[in-house]
Amino acid sequence: MNPETPIAGNGLLHRRAFLRGSAALSLLSAVSPALGADTRPAWQQVPGRPMSAYGGPSEYEKRVQRVGITSQPGTTGSGASRTPLEQLRGALTPSGLHFERHHSGIPDIDPRTHTLTIHGDVKQPLAFDLERLERYPMVTRQMFLECSGNSAALLAPTPAQSTCGEIHGLVSASEWTGVMLHHLLDEAGVLTDARWVVAEGADAARMNRSIPLDKMLDDAMVALFQNGEFRFQFTF
Repeated sequence: MNPETPIAGNGLLHRRAFLRGSAALSLLSAVSPALGADTRPAWQQVPGRPMSAYGGPSEYEKRVQRVGITSQPGTTGSGASRTPLEQLRGALTPSGLHFERHHSGIPDIDPRTHTLTIHGDVKQPLAFDLERLERYPMVTRQMFLECSGNSAALLAPTPAQSTCGEIHGLVSASEWTGVMLHHLLDEAGVLTDARWVVAEGADAARMNRSIPLDKMLDDAMVALFQNGEFRFQFTF
């Protein structure tokens, strides 16, 4: 390396530069205040914002928002909103940017009165409120959720001139905390002839999906918390 090169690479100062310039740097530090030159960035020259009861993203991240928000004609909440994948950093999706798929708007579920009911081919139907669910062993996992219609734009006859989020944004990852469903199914006593579970939502459409019982007994979770905040849904 040329001894006169002041940079070691990737923006790092070469140690020779420190050795040669240490005296000059000390002098500069001493005289700059006397000359009244404050070269610090503006945010270092005044106190910052006060503390808040609930934090939010940086002001410079406000441009990062869900994309492709669409509703069916004549509705305000039957559609999807996509995660801006190309603007995220890291594996986990911020809760406010997690993709959504709704069929009748966002229900205002009161956790004080809502229950999870298990009935059908079981020995004893059971209903669990949030207080009871929190008494069971909790697990925490990082998992992806993906809509079955994700990336459907790739089926178009011509390539979509869209962003990654607009095409593939119906997938997100969160840290989920909740109760493994097999604990609740074991307590209800699933009958031997049962093969499928119908999971029904609490929205106005009572949206439901059928899932093989073996899968639900394997790794399905009743997710109560997403990224450390209250949610209530099935994750598997």
